[in-house]
Amino acid sequence: MNNTQKLTICVAILTWNRCKHVLKAIDSVYQQSYQPDEIVLVNSASNDGTADNIRGKYPNIKIINLHRNLGAPEGKNIAYANCNSDIIYTLDDDGWLDVNALSICIDRFKQDPKIAIVASSILAPGEQITSIEPDKPHYTFGGGASAIRRSLFDEVGYYPHDYFRQSEEGDLALRLLDKDYTILWCPESIMYHEKSPINRNEKLFHYHNARNELHTIFRLYPAIYVIPFAFQKIISWNLLGLKTGSVHYTIAGIMAAIIKLPKLLSERNPVSVSTIKKIISMKINDRNP
Repeated sequence: MNNTQKLTICVAILTWNRCKHVLKAIDSVYQQSYQPDEIVLVNSASNDGTADNIRGKYPNIKIINLHRNLGAPEGKNIAYANCNSDIIYTLDDDGWLDVNALSICIDRFKQDPKIAIVASSILAPGEQITSIEPDKPHYTFGGGASAIRRSLFDEVGYYPHDYFRQSEEGDLALRLLDKDYTILWCPESIMYHEKSPINRNEKLFHYHNARNELHTIFRLYPAIYVIPFAFQKIISWNLLGLKTGSVHYTIAGIMAAIIKLPKLLSERNPVSVSTIKKIISMKINDRNP
C-alpha cells in the first residue's frame, strides 16, 4: 500500500446511560491530530439525556437511537454497518484518546494490507508509559480501543449476534487469524479508560464470558480441540467464580452454553488446526517473553 494514500476513518461509539463520560470521549476524538471523517454513535435507549446532549453540542455526529439495549456486540455491529470509512476505530464510551491515537493506527494500516486490527494500549487515567514497547502480533484485542478495516466485516462477518456482551472480540479475532490477517498490538496508540461504575457488574460479566467462550469453542474450534478446550474453560471459569464469589454466575453461564449445544453444533464453521496452534504459540510467548 502506498504510504501517501489517504485512509478515511470513522470513530464508532456505543453508549448506554453514560452521558457525562461519552461527552468526554467525543471531546478527545475532536482533539485528534488525524481528524476522523465521521463519528457514528449508537445510543442503546439511554434515559439520561445522552442523545439530546450530544446533538446539542455535536450536531454533525450521526446518532442512531435504539428502541432498547441490544447489548454491546449487536450495538457495535449496528454502528459498523453505518460507517462508510476505510477504517473504524471503536472507542469505549468511558474512555478517551491520546491526541495521536488515530494517527498512529492509520500509520500502521498503511504499512501492511494484511493488518486487520490495530489495538491501542489501555491505560488508567494519569498512568504514564515510561518506555514504549514495540508493536507485536496478538491473538485478540480490546473491543473498545481498537481500529479495524471496514471491508473485513464483509469477508469474515460481524460480532456474534447472540452475544449480549463479553468475549465477542475473541470470536472475531479467531475468524480473522484464520484468514491469515494480523492483529497488531500497538502500545504507542493510547486510550485512557476510566471504567465508569454505571452499568458495570463484574459478576454478571463472568456469566457472559463463561457462556460466550464456550459458544466460540463449540462453533469455531476444530473437532480435535473442542472437548479439551471446553473442559479447560469450564474448570478455569469455575475456579475464578470460587475466587471472586461469583461461582453461581459462572455455572449458570456454562449451563446456558451446554443447553444450547445442539444448536451451536449445527452452526459449526471451524477454523483450521494451524490457526489454533498459532494462537497457542502466541499465548505461550506472552507468558514467556
